[in-house]
Amino acid sequence: MAAAGTEPNTGATRQPVAVRVLAAWPVLAPVVGFGIAEIVQLAQHGTSGFHRATLLNALVYLIGVAGIISASGHLLKADDVARSIGWAPGSPFQWEVGVADLGWGVLGVLCPFYGRDFWLATIVVASIFLLGAAIGHVKQMIVAKNFAPGNAGGVFFADVVIPIFLIVLYATYH
Repeated sequence: MAAAGTEPNTGATRQPVAVRVLAAWPVLAPVVGFGIAEIVQLAQHGTSGFHRATLLNALVYLIGVAGIISASGHLLKADDVARSIGWAPGSPFQWEVGVADLGWGVLGVLCPFYGRDFWLATIVVASIFLLGAAIGHVKQMIVAKNFAPGNAGGVFFADVVIPIFLIVLYATYH
């Protein structure tokens, strides 16, 4: 029985709100940007060219902006991001992940200036990274019981859904 005024230790610790917001930021900002871009596209052009615009908006916001935001976190706020993932601060993986994020983020932002082959290459690179990261998140959930927001939350969801969404958009684009 726990002493008065204390909670029993269940082994799970709840992350501070700031850490949970930081963990959601790389997912929320690009999704909001994508949603706004889609609304603007519909308002200005209706459904004319909507599939192409959706594919490019997804590449720019869900890959480009997301990658750059994620890179900025891993490179500039490495210890905070590590904590949001459930890793110890000072983890050396931060620099490498940040540079990789920046690489595919820049590819996403460049997509409107290039053609379908470039779009496909961007989707392939980002999908390999994101789906690979999702596998790593699952491994951490199973092996280390790591359910920190940056490991098992919105980032994990995005790591799975965004590549599938982009692959389907590209495959159905004529």
